Amino acid sequence: MVGISELAKNVAKKAGVSQKQAKAVIKAFVDEVIDQVNKGNKVNLVGFGIFERRVQKARKARNPRTKELIRVPEKKKFAFRPSGKIKYL
Repeated sequence: MVGISELAKNVAKKAGVSQKQAKAVIKAFVDEVIDQVNKGNKVNLVGFGIFERRVQKARKARNPRTKELIRVPEKKKFAFRPSGKIKYL
């Protein structure tokens, strides 16, 4: 798994900036994507994918311990839909 530090190191080399600057830009980018999605906007990065908020409908589930049916309320989930370029690499 690659973390922010490793990404920043590679981005810094490719962009010709310091690792500290690259890390700051990556963190700012991630924060902005999260803020926009939380506001209800979709973030579309052409050739990469779409970040969006999806609603998972309310449903009934069974408590595995008691076998009792329970109602699970609807949830808003953060989702990423990769572009076709990424799906089939």
